[in-house]
Amino acid sequence: MTALEKKTVILVTHQVEFLSQVDRILVMDGGQITQSGSYEELLMAGTAFEQLVNAHRDSITALGTLNGDGGGESQETAAEMSNRCYPTKQISEGESSVKGPSGIQLTQDEEIEIGDVGWKPFMDYVSISKGFLYLSLIILAQSMFSVLRVASSYWLAFAIQIPNITSSMLIGVYSGIATLSAVFVFFRSYYGAHLGLKASKAFSSGLINSIFRAPMFFFDSTPVGRILTRASSDMSILDFDIPFSIVFVAAGATDFIATIGAMAFITWQVLIVAVLAMVAVNYIQRYYMSSARELIRINGTTKAPVMNYAAETSLGVVTIRAFNMVDRFFRNNLKLVNTDATLFFLSNAAMEWLVLRIETLQNLTVFTAAFFVLLLPKNQARPGLVGLSLSYALSLTSTQIFASRWYCNLLNYLISVERIKQFMNIPEEPPAIIEDNRPPSSWPYKGRIELQELK
Repeated sequence: MTALEKKTVILVTHQVEFLSQVDRILVMDGGQITQSGSYEELLMAGTAFEQLVNAHRDSITALGTLNGDGGGESQETAAEMSNRCYPTKQISEGESSVKGPSGIQLTQDEEIEIGDVGWKPFMDYVSISKGFLYLSLIILAQSMFSVLRVASSYWLAFAIQIPNITSSMLIGVYSGIATLSAVFVFFRSYYGAHLGLKASKAFSSGLINSIFRAPMFFFDSTPVGRILTRASSDMSILDFDIPFSIVFVAAGATDFIATIGAMAFITWQVLIVAVLAMVAVNYIQRYYMSSARELIRINGTTKAPVMNYAAETSLGVVTIRAFNMVDRFFRNNLKLVNTDATLFFLSNAAMEWLVLRIETLQNLTVFTAAFFVLLLPKNQARPGLVGLSLSYALSLTSTQIFASRWYCNLLNYLISVERIKQFMNIPEEPPAIIEDNRPPSSWPYKGRIELQELK
């Protein structure tokens, strides 16, 4: 603050990560000043100050070493990690990046994945939650619903041309198919909710246990905002968005296949254009995901500075008002919020870019289906089936957009699984109870209080 620009500020602390930012350091031992100087001068002089900084540096280094050895997982070299992760530069006033000796950062920059990691986050989501059975049942229930949906349409197209069919027969069969469809939709939603519940329990308990058992040097090197974003926004996505996205992706994919099949039953030539359009859509989706994936990952890191700044401001609100700095902190907060919101809007704009191109490609498929229907010889297909084919052709574009939108949303939401899993493998503190080294049951058999060299 400018109000303290020409004032002497005394900071009493044991947190060595802040010492590189001060002008002069006084090292005290046993109530006496043992060293005095700048950060660099004290490091060059050695003795107690250097030992303190080195001890803190070694504890931070041990965090990376234990991460490579824990859990029986395959070890990764530093070169491999540098290819897979990079530190972000979004550091708020509450996330200062301080380097100690030998270039070791005492407050680590946040690391995020880069590039396409494939379906590994999805497999982690299913395996950690032990939800392979529920996932299979979701796909099965949705497939049966799509088959019954097409069957109900075909039944109407065929039945209205049967001369002796009664209204009760027509409505009864259609009602039976509709009832079965509703049953399968219910089971699809039921299994989807159970998959989300199991995943939520597994990830939340794993994250909480890992955080609560983490050693102190983890909290020294990790700003609280990064922990809060994983426990709030990322967990919210994992609880609600991912299960619904899985259900909607299954629904969109099976409906799209059923729609193409219904059209091809009348005019098989439409398959040629449909396959080419699907290849083009897949290419456009991959092109879109290369940008959207990074936008979502960076957006995940911009939330931590907002939380850090809000927490620090609430703790120091009395000081802020005393120095009349409310407007400054308000502007800084808006700047952080705008940075976070910008990435969110850019992500939505990229999605609309994708939707526009998918609509263009699928409109070509619709035109082809209608064109081949016009070329059909007379009496080759019943009028009801021709109308059914055109009806499905008109819904093809919306079905493809629905499937593509939720497929891309699912891939974006799986980034939260990456972020939560990063904090589920933190090396633990030694156990609170060591069975082989427990004191006798009568301990302590006596107690006393001693005051030695009290000053």
